[in-house]
Amino acid sequence: MNKYICTNRNKNYQNEVEKILVSRKQEILDFFGVKDNGQFNFNIYIYNTIDDLVNGMKNRGFDSMPDYMCACHKDEDNSLNFFEPKDNPKENEWSKEEYKKVIFHEEIHGIQSIIYGNQPEWLTEGVAKYLDGTYSKGIKYLLEEYVNKTNIPSMYELENEFGMHEYDSYDYSYLMVSYLIETLGKDTFLVAIKSRETFKKLSNNLVITAVDYYNRKFIDTDVKRR
Repeated sequence: MNKYICTNRNKNYQNEVEKILVSRKQEILDFFGVKDNGQFNFNIYIYNTIDDLVNGMKNRGFDSMPDYMCACHKDEDNSLNFFEPKDNPKENEWSKEEYKKVIFHEEIHGIQSIIYGNQPEWLTEGVAKYLDGTYSKGIKYLLEEYVNKTNIPSMYELENEFGMHEYDSYDYSYLMVSYLIETLGKDTFLVAIKSRETFKKLSNNLVITAVDYYNRKFIDTDVKRR
């Protein structure tokens, strides 16, 4: 069972988080092709506000959370870390309905980490975005509205400077994972990411390859940038 270590005393919200984690877990296990023998449980921290979350992570000895993050998974203490969105959020604040996807997203990270150990951030984020439904409008929309309006990052940037540039690292991470699953097949993809040597070969120039593949498929054009 998940263990709740809450500074937030709202038992109803704790129950809501647990309901999401339990109800969505099987989707993740089915994707990875594994069975639950009791190994996929976490320490759950729920804070009152996002500021409390940020400060709480610092107080527990973790590095500062980047501005783009509103929740996180930590290998070190096998934790999923959240805050409780307001019932009536302002325009730029998370709603509880929107935050459900975040909770699911972090559970994906936690389960992937237990199965595979430490992996590149672009890979873990790409898998989570592939599963959590963020890009429901499709890859063509993603290319036209976002990816093709920015410079293509290098693999070095995505592996070592995730989220530190003007482009959205999540967009490119999703495209690369989607490309690998589409071209290799899911089962081969899951085998490949177990081997560091195999995966290193696959990821060589992967970002350009993936963007070029989907531009040819949906936009009928070659990559002209960078």
